[in-house]
Amino acid sequence: MNLVRNEGPAMSCEPPQKKQRQDDGAKGTSAGRTLAVLGLGNPGRTYERHSLGARVAAAVAEASAVAVESTNKDLEGAVWLGCGELKKDWALILQPQRPINENGPQLHSALSDLNLQDAPFLTIVDDCWLPLGTIRFREKGSSGGHKGLEGIEASFKCGQNYHRLRLGIGGKNLKEFVTGSFTEEEESLLQPVLAAAVMAVQAWLRLGPEASQKAGVDASCSLGKVSRTKRCPVSSCIVGHVG
Repeated sequence: MNLVRNEGPAMSCEPPQKKQRQDDGAKGTSAGRTLAVLGLGNPGRTYERHSLGARVAAAVAEASAVAVESTNKDLEGAVWLGCGELKKDWALILQPQRPINENGPQLHSALSDLNLQDAPFLTIVDDCWLPLGTIRFREKGSSGGHKGLEGIEASFKCGQNYHRLRLGIGGKNLKEFVTGSFTEEEESLLQPVLAAAVMAVQAWLRLGPEASQKAGVDASCSLGKVSRTKRCPVSSCIVGHVG
């Protein structure tokens, strides 16, 4: 799949290290601030519906070659990605290393290990209540019964006040469905959805949480024939809905 690369000026500073205290992570420092992105899912189960968020995070991470230095298993596979309009910020891109119900504790453990407990974060999550192909950005809200999001709420003081990118998978809220794999037909239809989701995450990292929240993402990506298209302000791409 051809994805949009996060091109831009080279980074002029080193990524945060474990022993480098980041008490003001949410406000930033003279060298920029650190953001975090976690793609929810089950480790080693790439193509199941419940791991769609992890697939998007992995695609975003392809633009980076800076591995996180840590012995913490919760940071396994994590990378640093330069971001921000002036490339002064860093994004920590995380892959699930625990079952999806424990993705929240994993995120908390990873950020704590790097002294980034207050860093703003974005979660990328599957949503069975949205039609396949829908991408919806929210700056806060309930878990909708998603155990992974419930784990986030229980692990952080912010509760439900954190950003999430919800990716519709359709179907029903049944374990057999969400832990099942996409059909061959669904996989082919997912390609533009994945590409648009990657662009939305890149835009969140480039603009920052505050500007992204103001702009918002609430639209459906194209699956085949597109109608009622509109421009998505955060991902800066044309999206629409099957019709």
